[in-house]
Amino acid sequence: MKKFIIFGLILTSTVAYTATEDDAFFNSLQTCSSYTESGQVNTDGLNINFRNQILGWDNDKCVYKEYVTYSGMNTCTTCRFNQKQINELVKVMRAHATVLQYSGEKIDTSSLNKVQSNPVVKVWNKYLQDSSVCTIEMKE
Repeated sequence: MKKFIIFGLILTSTVAYTATEDDAFFNSLQTCSSYTESGQVNTDGLNINFRNQILGWDNDKCVYKEYVTYSGMNTCTTCRFNQKQINELVKVMRAHATVLQYSGEKIDTSSLNKVQSNPVVKVWNKYLQDSSVCTIEMKE
């Protein structure tokens, strides 16, 4: 269970980190249009490489995939969001981005505790912990 919690924080730290940096992610998620982004985040000394993808609609669900590599672990998370869930995610991410823009603050990914307190992380974790929305495949 601890491994899953840490992984969830790592996964959502990459979302929190990238989502506030690029309005294109908000727009693509809101419309469920094709999007790919990759990068690296350092959290608690872990160098985390990631690739986020919005694949588009599959029936009435928006398919989102995130590939994360850290400490010899490779993971793939697949989420299938309905429109109501997308609206909630985008609303929280946009609000947080606005706060950051006007406060001049940056997202603090220096520790898992700081990542966990991020409101974007909290809303994403809600769906990551719901197996009817997101599934996680881990390979060591």
